[in-house]
Amino acid sequence: MNESFVNDGNGGFRLPVMTKDSKGKDRPPSAEFADYRSTRLAQVKKPLRKDAVVMRGVMLQLDPKWFEEHCPDWRTDGLNDEARQFVQTQLDWACQEFGQQNIVGGSLDLDETSPHLQLSIVPVTRDGRLSQKDFFKGPGHFIKQRKELCDALEAVGYEPQRTATDRSTERTSSAEYAQTADKTRATLAVAKRDTEKLWEERREVRARRKELDAELEDLPRLRRKTKQDAIIQARAEAQQEVADERTAAQAAKRQAQSAEQAHRDRERAMMVLHEQIQQQLDVTPPPVPPVYDDFRRDIMEAQPRLLGAFFRSVKFKDGSTLMEKFDDFQRRSFATHQRRDSDALGRYSGPGYEQWKDRSLEMQRKIDAARLSNQVADMDRQHGNPDHER
Repeated sequence: MNESFVNDGNGGFRLPVMTKDSKGKDRPPSAEFADYRSTRLAQVKKPLRKDAVVMRGVMLQLDPKWFEEHCPDWRTDGLNDEARQFVQTQLDWACQEFGQQNIVGGSLDLDETSPHLQLSIVPVTRDGRLSQKDFFKGPGHFIKQRKELCDALEAVGYEPQRTATDRSTERTSSAEYAQTADKTRATLAVAKRDTEKLWEERREVRARRKELDAELEDLPRLRRKTKQDAIIQARAEAQQEVADERTAAQAAKRQAQSAEQAHRDRERAMMVLHEQIQQQLDVTPPPVPPVYDDFRRDIMEAQPRLLGAFFRSVKFKDGSTLMEKFDDFQRRSFATHQRRDSDALGRYSGPGYEQWKDRSLEMQRKIDAARLSNQVADMDRQHGNPDHER
């Protein structure tokens, strides 16, 4: 039997209905509450903070004893005309107090211990701010709102309970009054704590805003200082780069001068050496070039000695040298010579081994000398040939 209603955007309220989304799917009636809330929040000029309170709930309720006396069948038959008139008065007062356009919607709940009206309010001010503090200012403002609501109900015939002192004039026991007083004190303590917290947050926001304003005012100076620092740093880097290049150029110049001085020193040394050589040539006649025959004789004489040194340097795996192999070969050749020059009785009357060897070496030198002479003659003939010169 609950009755829900949503703001129609034209100064009244209507029942929420099923709607379709962009894909054609059904949306529950409660989606209209979110749609209207989004429409109302779109009127806020500044971006919403993460901790912003975008909606507050308000519950308005008549005295349960009044329903027992004047509308006892509300659980089965709903509200009678008189009760509905009083509930409508409560709703009218809420529209006047918070602004009809700020009430997203509400519900008349008849499924609990006593009837009551629940409203959802978006605290948007006339100048486009989202501020619940403009509508819910604290405990003192709550008392003022309660008094105004009681005056509106009294004007249409309802007799609200007026609290003239700390102790309610309603006939309640001391235990009930103490329990109510404890709840009131607890509510006031929570409200006081919340108020102090809000004021502390406001002071912090104001202090932070002052800091930001100071930083904003100092921003042009910081920009100029940053620009000047950048120019000074760039100038210093450029000067250092020029100094480094100048130092490198001076070092290269010194190296070039050193190289040039060394070249001049070598040139002078060569001139001195040339003069010394020229003086020696002027004092001492140039050496006579060797005669070809003497040169050939020296080669022929040195050849056996070089061959002997070579033969003695070449060694085999068994430890013997090439000279030893050659000596064995000479001895076998001498034995062959003895057999060839012996008579029929095998008697040999020729020279001994050493004499034969010396005579063989002398004969070989003569053969080599004759061969070398022939080669030189061939070279001389080729040199005199015109084709050879060309």
